[in-house]
Amino acid sequence: MGAEETSKILQFGATEQVRRIESARYIDPAFYEREKELIFRRAWIAACRVDDVSRPGAYRTLDYFGESVVVIRDHAGQVGAFHNTCRHRGSKLLDGCGHVQSISCPYHGWQYGLDGSLKAVPRAEGFERLAESRMNLLPVRTETWAGFVWINLDEDAPPLSDTLGGLDEEMAPYRLEEMEPIDRKVFKLPVNWKTMLENVTDYYHVPVVHGRSVGVHVDQGPDLLSFGDHTRQRLDIAAYGWRERLDRRCTRGGPYKDKQLRALHKYLVFPNLLMNALPYHLTVMQVFPTGTQECELHYGFYKRRGARGLERVRAYATWLASRYILREDFDVIERFQRGISTGRMTTQQLHEEEAAISHFHGVLGRWVGE
Repeated sequence: MGAEETSKILQFGATEQVRRIESARYIDPAFYEREKELIFRRAWIAACRVDDVSRPGAYRTLDYFGESVVVIRDHAGQVGAFHNTCRHRGSKLLDGCGHVQSISCPYHGWQYGLDGSLKAVPRAEGFERLAESRMNLLPVRTETWAGFVWINLDEDAPPLSDTLGGLDEEMAPYRLEEMEPIDRKVFKLPVNWKTMLENVTDYYHVPVVHGRSVGVHVDQGPDLLSFGDHTRQRLDIAAYGWRERLDRRCTRGGPYKDKQLRALHKYLVFPNLLMNALPYHLTVMQVFPTGTQECELHYGFYKRRGARGLERVRAYATWLASRYILREDFDVIERFQRGISTGRMTTQQLHEEEAAISHFHGVLGRWVGE
């Protein structure tokens, strides 16, 4: 590791670090409402993969934190997003995902184009004054990066690239837009959204919870680098002598640095997206709050498009390991949430191997105004 990178390794006492967490952050309904209003309605959120809306009329909805947004590709090939609300009386327009030729309100039949423009109003003469040119669907800011469609509900938020702190430049060699899913699943979990997200970045629990799985193949903990609000952990897993030959045979994309070829890079993109990246696979874990002590985990495991032979076999084998490790985590995070909900623990002290959690809570505190 170079001197420049070493200087960026996070230590307790840095600006965005906290040594203790108030337990109310996991159980207090008032704090949860502040998170929805001050974080999720202001930050850039990955809404779906670009491939989810690959052809005109393909759409996917996002229904969280009291909002409903539809992401859709129009006939010109452009991806846009709109508040999923009819401009007549506010009815929800689309559900889930699918394909449409136009957007039709299921209540009174107002019709919208794929670009959000109002196309038809049944018996429009019945309205006293109807400014149809100003009744298009309300747009939501949209950008694409790393194979995702990103949305932001805050019209005044800075562009996505300005918020990444250089993360886009570091991740460019992975060409994540080339990844295609092996497995995608949504898990409903009885824990606060932060509980799940933090667990994935916590190295302190690895020898205990994963002592017979990933822990066997790790000799030392990760280094940690900050990118503004976001962090990257770099962890050598199974750093055996034969790994270099295997890595070279499974590597496309690039050009990669040596560490990118052989070490797992774990990126936490604030507020709710975690990506584990290697040249031959991508793990995505995105956590959405659905209540003070419940959330939904959007899990996805991806291989590079066109993978064959050893690269393909390795991606599928790593996927199976990933699902096993995830199951190991589910039990322990539910235990944490049940314990913290008793209110007996008012604060939690963090270990140095929980530095990513420390940084995350420092950033979270700034966003909610603490």
